[in-house]
Amino acid sequence: MTAPAQKSLPATEQVTPLTDNRAEMTIETADQVLEITGEQRFWTKAQRAALATIGLANAPTHDLVAFFHICKSTGLDPFRREIYYIQRKRKAGKQEELYYTAQTGIDGFRHTGQRTGRFIRRVGPFWTGPEDDPKWWMQGEDGINRRRWVDVWLHDQPPAAAMCRIEHRSIAGDATVTQAVAVFSEFAVGKDEWRNDPVTGDGYKTGKRILTGQWPTMGAHMIGKVAEAQAWRIAFPRELVNIYEHAEMEQADAAQRELEREAGAARRREARSKEQPGAIIPGTVVSASTETEDTTEQGMPEKESDPQPVEPADQPPTADELRRELRAYASAMGSTVTKITDRWRKSTGIGVNKATAGQLAVLLGELRPYVLAALGAHPEAAEHVEAGGLLIRLDPDTTVWSREDAREG
Repeated sequence: MTAPAQKSLPATEQVTPLTDNRAEMTIETADQVLEITGEQRFWTKAQRAALATIGLANAPTHDLVAFFHICKSTGLDPFRREIYYIQRKRKAGKQEELYYTAQTGIDGFRHTGQRTGRFIRRVGPFWTGPEDDPKWWMQGEDGINRRRWVDVWLHDQPPAAAMCRIEHRSIAGDATVTQAVAVFSEFAVGKDEWRNDPVTGDGYKTGKRILTGQWPTMGAHMIGKVAEAQAWRIAFPRELVNIYEHAEMEQADAAQRELEREAGAARRREARSKEQPGAIIPGTVVSASTETEDTTEQGMPEKESDPQPVEPADQPPTADELRRELRAYASAMGSTVTKITDRWRKSTGIGVNKATAGQLAVLLGELRPYVLAALGAHPEAAEHVEAGGLLIRLDPDTTVWSREDAREG
């Protein structure tokens, strides 16, 4: 009896230091796939894939190294959303450069502080009111006025400031207290209040600021978190250096968004200013050629096409005429100049009264389809507008097209 032939084992892929993932695969639970171990020196492939899903797909290697060090030293887990690495822009001379900021919620500060073994207790936060309100001041036994702080804020208006204390032991073992105060106006996120002039339609700033985000409804909670985060960072600077609570960075984010909006508006204004200045509304058929008529091979001029109802090329509308035409458009559409130009003014940053003839011509061209739809009862007027004509040259009364007895052309 012959022995059965032994099956040869398939050849395995040669293991190299770059492809050796066996250490990553020796896991016992599903949570360990993304767990940062004590012996680990850099992100694993699985962790890199998970980081890409939370906004770090294109982060440079040196930033990933720095973030790994922060996560390992604080014990905060980015995959449980305990800490974030936020990308921002800043000016470096005339150029912009990207940088990253480590951010965590207030629970991340509490977790990191307690891990030190030197934390005793947290006291606060407390809140206080405006500087000029006498009810937020009290006189001590020594005759010195001191600010009054409350541990619950029940007022309709946001507090003027928040304060928090952290009791802990120093590195030498001495019991100590650190305190931080955060002023509401320095961290609250807001935007300028704008209003439209009902006559001209121009937008203007009222000089007031409007709170945005969670600051209008949760102002005490937000400024309390800022004060507590600052107290934790003062108490444990080694562990929390360059780590910020989300509420501390909201104003920086808002300022960056505002700069991006202003830059976009400036680019749009520059693009419009470079457009060929023309007083003719887009769509107007006007010949700019000064050459003589073309002739056929027999020397006879070609038959002229039927004339179009266009404005004379030598009488272009002025800016004032185009503003009156806007009023005629608004009347035909049953609206006001302020309403029909609202989006255009916000996107360009230009008021109707300050716009040039060329800019107004572009605006009228954008509104033309809506006016044509509103001029269904005036077919001749609609035909005139579609060819590039002005309603005010058919009738100087800008309100005539909103009446039932309006003329037709």
